[in-house]
Amino acid sequence: QGDGYALRLEQTELDSERFEAAVAEGLELRERDPDAAERALAAAMGIWQGAPFADLREPPPAVREHAAYLEREHLEALEAWAEVRLSLGQHRDLIPQLAALVAQQPYNETLHAELILALYRDGRQAEALETARALRRRLREDVGIEPGPAVRDLYRDILLQARHLALEPPKPPGNLPSQLTLFVGRTDELREVAALLDESRLVTLTGPGGIGKTRLALEAGRQLRSRFPGGIWWIDLAPVTDPTTVSDEVAAALGVSPGPDGSVAALARSLHRRDALLLLDNCEHVAAAVGKLAATVVREAAGPRVLATSRTPLFAEGERLWAVPPLGLPAEGSRPANLARSDAVRLFVERARAVDPSFALDVDNSPAVAEVCRRLDGVSLAIELAAARLDLLSPREIVARLDDRFAFLEHSAVRAPTRHRTLQAAFDASYDLLAERERAAFDRLAVFAGPFDLDAAAAVAAVDGGSPSRMLPAVTALVDASLLTAVRDDAETRYRLLESLREYAATHLRERGSEHAARQAHTAHYLDLAAQAGTVLGTPDFAQWMPRLTSSYVELRQAVAWSLEHEDPAATLRAMAALREFWYRRGDALEAQRWTARMLEDDLAPVAAALRAEVHNAASFAADVAGDLAASTKHAEEAARLAREGEATPALVFALFGRATIALGGGDIESARRFAREALDECTRHGTRWSAAGPLTVLGFASLFGGGSLEEARSWFERALPLYRELGDLGALVVMTLTPLTVAALRQHDLDAAEKYATESVELSRGTGWEASALVCYGQVLIEEGDFDGAEAAELRALRVALDVGLENWFRPALRELARVAAERNEVVLATTLAAASRRNMPAYFLDPSIYEPLEQQGRSALGDARFDQLVEQADAMTHDELVSLVGADG
Repeated sequence: QGDGYALRLEQTELDSERFEAAVAEGLELRERDPDAAERALAAAMGIWQGAPFADLREPPPAVREHAAYLEREHLEALEAWAEVRLSLGQHRDLIPQLAALVAQQPYNETLHAELILALYRDGRQAEALETARALRRRLREDVGIEPGPAVRDLYRDILLQARHLALEPPKPPGNLPSQLTLFVGRTDELREVAALLDESRLVTLTGPGGIGKTRLALEAGRQLRSRFPGGIWWIDLAPVTDPTTVSDEVAAALGVSPGPDGSVAALARSLHRRDALLLLDNCEHVAAAVGKLAATVVREAAGPRVLATSRTPLFAEGERLWAVPPLGLPAEGSRPANLARSDAVRLFVERARAVDPSFALDVDNSPAVAEVCRRLDGVSLAIELAAARLDLLSPREIVARLDDRFAFLEHSAVRAPTRHRTLQAAFDASYDLLAERERAAFDRLAVFAGPFDLDAAAAVAAVDGGSPSRMLPAVTALVDASLLTAVRDDAETRYRLLESLREYAATHLRERGSEHAARQAHTAHYLDLAAQAGTVLGTPDFAQWMPRLTSSYVELRQAVAWSLEHEDPAATLRAMAALREFWYRRGDALEAQRWTARMLEDDLAPVAAALRAEVHNAASFAADVAGDLAASTKHAEEAARLAREGEATPALVFALFGRATIALGGGDIESARRFAREALDECTRHGTRWSAAGPLTVLGFASLFGGGSLEEARSWFERALPLYRELGDLGALVVMTLTPLTVAALRQHDLDAAEKYATESVELSRGTGWEASALVCYGQVLIEEGDFDGAEAAELRALRVALDVGLENWFRPALRELARVAAERNEVVLATTLAAASRRNMPAYFLDPSIYEPLEQQGRSALGDARFDQLVEQADAMTHDELVSLVGADG
């Protein structure tokens, strides 16, 4: 026009306007319609072509300002897009994109927080925490600031595994049936199924009847529905009797045509572009036809995936098999509050309320409910059948009738398909299909109480003395028949029998008259295994045995019990050195106390002195952490005497180390130093370098709590640190080095070092009893940082862990730290009660006047002497359960 040009554009033709409109739409929709928001933001990202006006060499100021505005809007849109995708469960696909973005935006805390959360939800907790630490280092070193509260709180919540981090995706299309009853638990299993569907387009859930395959598949579908815009489609094949009609059933459910000839290929073509998940349920009786259909669909259609359930494999090309495990069971001896967290117990309670709406788990009935769930090994159908009997029987009466479980559960009033009305019929059908050799092997496997490897199976069940290789075909046949479950991890494959299947096999084993021989073979295998581990005690090689002993511990316990009942004590105690070290490394004082008490009931005089020394060492450890210093001292003295008699250096060093820690607990610092130096002399004399780690830490504690300098204390612990790392002794690494290093750093006001030591402790100790000590110290760090909510969460978890494994000497410090939190909130009555209760059975070195004196001053000032003294007296008499209930740790 005139001397220039005019570019005429319609409203939708300018890319920046389309970009801004798409972003605005996505932001407006993200709360009420995440799926639509994700599509809008994805469209916006598709429009973005890189830096705006990048081809202008010297853009005028107005253009530069608008470019900067668009860049900011692009970054905000990226953050919002990632947030929406996280809410939709797309964390796994999002991780590489977020990793690239944080590399481009190294100081952007929002993107880092989203990457951290995505990693955590993908099961990569260690990477999530390291990402947070790397951001903190970068901000400190480059900018001189700390991360904001969003990243700090997320880091803390991941360490404490806060429940609110769990994913709750929205609901998309499909034909999933309504839930008539509540789905219970199975968080880990659902995550595993989701991961398998990421890796494979055809996944088959296998397992015996009643294990919960259908319910798990349906719940997986509900939780994954946002990932499949084409919908989740459930096809129940149980009513199908003619294999040739399988494709018709699938086509009818999806509302598509399989073609005029009913061919599977035509069905696959009609599904080609549909991002759908097909749930093919109850496939075992038409497995071949379903396998053909599923393989064709995933081969010829680009979009859909298949999740099938079947008692047997489909034997289809590309099939990934996954055996559905039983529901999680409560640990033996768990308190009622902890029982309620068990998936199996929760299922029992939920189904019990269907026949008795007033039923509730309480102190009286919870042991029986837990026993029912354990006896039925978490098999969901069996638990439901048992719970349905509550209209006529109490939980205790149900337990009493489970010895004849097949008859007892056969006539339940639960309305279910015929194949689910009796366990006996389901098992008979599979057992009758086995060859005689496979039946005999299956029967002998009844002596296993938990998972076992192929070597153990061969040692126990190969009736002709066959090798593991010769045992493999029988094991394969049993797994394919869903009578034996394969449990796989990165290191090995293990196998297990469900409890009801074990009882079924045990009946046949007794009828064969082979039970004693099978149990004898089982005991010999596991005690020999532990004895072999004991030969490398006190060296880094023992760390390689810990995973194997951990995975075999259920069997090892059973072997020890049978041996104590049927064999000479010497046969049992050949496993003692490894058992003592195993209990100590795991912080499992309850197990150590239980088994040493049984062993010491026998006449051990004929047993080698070195082995008897280890029994007393384990008993001393158990009594020490339970706060019984007199018993602990007696056992440690006897252990030292026997170790000298048997010339057993590792046992002697451990006994002297025990004497030193007992002296510390009683406040006798000089005796602690004396025993520690005596132990060090033994290490030097016999060249046992790694055994010096424990005595070195005692000298560190003596400096820390006995008037020495903090620098000296830290130097002792830092000398022990590499030794424990080489030994792979995570428990001692946490309790004997990182935990006191945290305390020392806090006293030096070195908060950075204290946080580093404490967070490493929490990460390393996860899953062991020593997690209690790590959490106590982590809570102390959070208190110093002013994060009282986080500190409370850490200490409440520490209380629960300490009680579960019998660590009384960490239960009390957790109470003390909770008292500090209550005092900060001006909850004076609670603070006074908890502080007083914490003093009972508290090791002397934890009775820190700098903590207790301010608490007492606050209490007396606010309450008056009479009320304060009354609370102290009441607190001293409170039980564990009363204290746990007081602070809400049982919730």
